[in-house]
Amino acid sequence: MNPDVSKAADKLAKLRAQADKFTAPLAEAVAALAVAEEAEQARRAERAAEYDRAFAASWRERAQQASDADKAHRERFAELLAKEPWFMAYTASRAERYKREKIMHAAQRAQSATGQPGTVPEPRIYDLRLMEDLIETTERMATAIAEDYAEELDAKRTAYIAATD
Repeated sequence: MNPDVSKAADKLAKLRAQADKFTAPLAEAVAALAVAEEAEQARRAERAAEYDRAFAASWRERAQQASDADKAHRERFAELLAKEPWFMAYTASRAERYKREKIMHAAQRAQSATGQPGTVPEPRIYDLRLMEDLIETTERMATAIAEDYAEELDAKRTAYIAATD
């Protein structure tokens, strides 16, 4: 046999012997890892079940706490808004609309109760348009400011033209 072939065959035999030596521990380690992973999955599943049971038992209290906190924040929001004069003016305007609606309903009821012909029209429905009202008011006020400026420019021009040096 060729010495190179013999040498390569000896090396292969040694490496196979080493591989056989580590095969059993490797298989044991793979099996131990699988057992550990299964145990971890089971532990996690049990903990998930424990958590879910506890959460299911306490959800009402948690939801009530969130509801109470929401109420407190809304009350604080209303307190802060009540300190804003612009908002209170807007609220007063909306209140007058609701008052008109109540008057219209009371008048309709009174006419009906007294047998009078119904001459009171149906009340108008007013949508809450806070953002739209803010934008419209801003535009109206900005236009008025710009018109004042335009009048000043025109007055300066007219004064310049009319001036005699």
